[in-house]
Amino acid sequence: MKRSDARSVEDGWILANEFANVRVSIDTRGNDPRLRIEDLVTGTTICLDAFVLAALTAVDDEALAAHAAPDRPA
Repeated sequence: MKRSDARSVEDGWILANEFANVRVSIDTRGNDPRLRIEDLVTGTTICLDAFVLAALTAVDDEALAAHAAPDRPA
């Protein structure tokens, strides 16, 4: 895979860069559709509903970056 890549796959999209490799898809198994994000390195997943996605638009870059810091404790 190139340094940065985005490609469509059968069940969603693969997004990758030098820091992460994730699959993004729509999960329709619950009451409402949710965005499903899977870390392809660790296999961990999260599903985000419309409310949480809307809330992300209100978070500033600094607050969001604090959660992505590589030295942040798990």
